[in-house]
Amino acid sequence: MELKFVLTAFVFISATVTTAEYIRPQPRRTLEFPWDPKPSSHPQQVHISLAGDSHMRVTWITDDESSPSVVEYGTSPGGYNCGAEGESTSYRYLFYRSGKIHHTVIGPLEHDTVYFYRCGRQGPEFEFKTPPAQFPITFAVAGDLGQTGWTKSTLDHIGQCKYDVHLLPGDLSYADYMQHRWDTFGELVQPLASARPWMVTQGNHEKESIPLIMDAFQSYNARWKMPFEESGSNSNLYYSFDVAGAHLIMLGSYADYDEYSDQYRWLKDDLSKVDRKKTPWLLVLLHVPWYNSNEAHQGEGDGMMAIMEPLLYAASVDLVLAGHVHAYERSIRVNNGKPDPCGAVYITIGDGGNKEGLARKYVLTYRNIFELSNSNKK
Repeated sequence: MELKFVLTAFVFISATVTTAEYIRPQPRRTLEFPWDPKPSSHPQQVHISLAGDSHMRVTWITDDESSPSVVEYGTSPGGYNCGAEGESTSYRYLFYRSGKIHHTVIGPLEHDTVYFYRCGRQGPEFEFKTPPAQFPITFAVAGDLGQTGWTKSTLDHIGQCKYDVHLLPGDLSYADYMQHRWDTFGELVQPLASARPWMVTQGNHEKESIPLIMDAFQSYNARWKMPFEESGSNSNLYYSFDVAGAHLIMLGSYADYDEYSDQYRWLKDDLSKVDRKKTPWLLVLLHVPWYNSNEAHQGEGDGMMAIMEPLLYAASVDLVLAGHVHAYERSIRVNNGKPDPCGAVYITIGDGGNKEGLARKYVLTYRNIFELSNSNKK
């Protein structure tokens, strides 16, 4: 059973051994996007995501509100022998008004197959490849992307790799209230996100809430619809899906997570349904890391970990991937703050290219964390 990961980070940092000091270049400038007018019905910001068994959700935006939410598709260029019609939405954010956001689910689809498709009955032809039905499968993982020169370097690197699904543990566009930056991010990732499914969860930069005026995650939820309904969740901020021989759970670091919350009840129910004969690998993604020896964002995941780690441990989760901290770090198998051969491996992969740069300083090694945790319990 082979599960592969393309973990994209510019720096590998060991918290325990330093053989040579690495000085990373300064963060690259935010990308500038020249004005590129297109016909109002032209599909823009096209991306795809898994949507239940053998189905794919195609998302795109048009300036034309009358453009149909129709996807035509087939297994040969220009040979669209199948079609589906979906739904659409839009939103306002202060003085900004989005285009028409289309979400159309197509399928059933064959595994490990290239499909050609067109959005809204016009515009360019796109193509994507469905994931395999069984192992091996390869995931590309990069968190905290943003829109800088480093972002482009990350995306170029991913584009050179052979992978099946992209996993993004939060902080996508770094729009930070500037809604047009959601549009430029959509155009930036379209070459990759239209060709392989992108499965994302929210980060703090997706909040964009303004008290009494704008609800949190309005832009994110409208633009990046994930298969939450297909997985029995009532929120786009947390969901799960199966692919090949893996069951993946995307948790919401910024959704309620206490024992009386909907997310906690959903997670408990979702874990109870996992069939390890069907999906022997069990993975979790979230934004805020639970185990973190970096100075950045110390302790921010402690509350969620205290509530939810026992559920993950009882279910024998294999791997937990997080972003938020702009660095790479990997733990040994751990549970409840100490080494445990039955615990999960925790990986932070939060330096996909964001404008804030690398988090360089580490305060503790994991050995010290475990020793400190054990001494506090005596």
